Amino acid sequence: MSPLVSQTAPPGVRSVFEYAVTETAADATRPPHRGLPSSGLTLVFAADAPILCSPSHDDWRARRGSSHDVCLGAFHTRPVYLHRPDHQEGVQVAIHPLAARRLLGLPTSALTELTQEGEDVLGPRVRSLFARVSSAAPGERCALVSDGLGVLRESNDRRSGPRAEVVAAWQLLERTAGRMPVAEVASRVSVSSRHLSTLLTAELGIGTKHLADLFRFEAAHLVVVDSWRRGAALSLADIAHAHGYADHSHLDRAYRRFAGVSPTGWIAAELDRAAT
Repeated sequence: MSPLVSQTAPPGVRSVFEYAVTETAADATRPPHRGLPSSGLTLVFAADAPILCSPSHDDWRARRGSSHDVCLGAFHTRPVYLHRPDHQEGVQVAIHPLAARRLLGLPTSALTELTQEGEDVLGPRVRSLFARVSSAAPGERCALVSDGLGVLRESNDRRSGPRAEVVAAWQLLERTAGRMPVAEVASRVSVSSRHLSTLLTAELGIGTKHLADLFRFEAAHLVVVDSWRRGAALSLADIAHAHGYADHSHLDRAYRRFAGVSPTGWIAAELDRAAT
């Protein structure tokens, strides 16, 4: 199902959508699903069974990790390895990191774990919301989640938002897909490069360079996925050049950092597998 924004979703929620996936391959042959870093926070209400999240491929193989009914993914720069049960369904929410203070009641930088249980961060109201979502019929869950997040938003309405310099720097890096030089970003928001990185780290948990790298990877990855879906020839060298990478190998290193695997390896595990 395509992401959508519910009419009742509060400001700061980018998308809310229901999902239902049934696996056809034998459990022993299923690779992990890699939750890739992105420019958003992810909140998942796992309606049927807890989500098992592992911090590394080795942990995934050993089935070590954290299980969550309500999984809150931090603003991370490495993949989360998710186990694929026979069937899974629930609601997934994308949240703007700069909206975390007013929506979740804390800055994004306070989410220090790769994944966290939503109730531990957001309080018992999330447990009550999860109970309603898990017992609701498919088709009714998005509205419940949107309404519940709206209540959270109202409770945090008086909290201050991020500093203006942080918002302006985010907008510049987002608009240029991470390709504006860090020094120019800092100059445009009228602070030093070091001070800007300090401000971003305090709000997001990562500095200016890492944020730029994340935006650049995200933009390149969208093109990789779009090319595969259209059946177009995949020229990684051209994609690398268009997104400011020195060459194909530079893009490959970015993938291994953010996705834990090469671009073609990710396609084989996530897209080719899903198409069979």
